[in-house]
Amino acid sequence: MAEISMRRSHGFDDPIAVRSRIEGLADKVADRLGGEWHWEGDAAVCETRGAEARVAYDAEVIRIDVSLPLMLRPLKGKLESKIDEYYERYFGQG
Repeated sequence: MAEISMRRSHGFDDPIAVRSRIEGLADKVADRLGGEWHWEGDAAVCETRGAEARVAYDAEVIRIDVSLPLMLRPLKGKLESKIDEYYERYFGQG
């Protein structure tokens, strides 16, 4: 399995604001993987076509972890850059 793992500070004090932004990010990641996401505690999870994406948060950090099966491995670099772009869109300080 190809792995993508990112950790970023979110800079928000309000967990509802973080959760709302994660929903936007999770929508985009699920669209890329071709599936739907759901909440498991403090993590938005998408499982589809043998891939699993998990976007979790705590008081300071967003954790984005993606496992890709062999057939999706060629998309790892593109998916990683898209996730980074989505993170900036929903959590960037600009």
